[in-house]
Amino acid sequence: MHIRPADLADIEAILALDHTYTTDHVWQMGGQSNTTEHDASFRLAKLPRHIQVPFPHAEAALRRCLHRCDYLWVMQGSAPREVLGYIGMALLPWHSTGWIPALAIAPNARRKGIGTQLLRTAIARAKADGLHSVTLDMQTKNYPATLMCQARGFRFSGFADNYYASQDIALFFAYRIR
Repeated sequence: MHIRPADLADIEAILALDHTYTTDHVWQMGGQSNTTEHDASFRLAKLPRHIQVPFPHAEAALRRCLHRCDYLWVMQGSAPREVLGYIGMALLPWHSTGWIPALAIAPNARRKGIGTQLLRTAIARAKADGLHSVTLDMQTKNYPATLMCQARGFRFSGFADNYYASQDIALFFAYRIR
């Protein structure tokens, strides 16, 4: 296994990955608002059973997203053109950040450090490009990804309501480059 820059031939393998995930927790949003103050909070709630969550993007939207990334890397498996995971990053120099709109690991390759290696690759590139942070988004249902990112030094940095086509809330996590 090794990480390499993706090429056009990898796009189809990336699109063919099973992007669903299973979770038994969800981040629930609560809030209060008045004329002088707005409070929002997220509370972790355990679900009564595991649920399988579909990928929030249609294939055409993911394809556009991948083509708009300044960098796209894949974790190459042992077989030719086997993609175990990928990460895409767009540079936002006016915000001095790298934006990661695309990160996924094949189900049979999860929990093996591939996501961590891909994140390290993106962070190293962002640092080499002189950026100060790397930011990514995920669904409130993506508890496994929130755990992974927080364990790798990413911190909660905000949210957006109705962010995905499913109308789900996006949680934003940022990593400060030192």
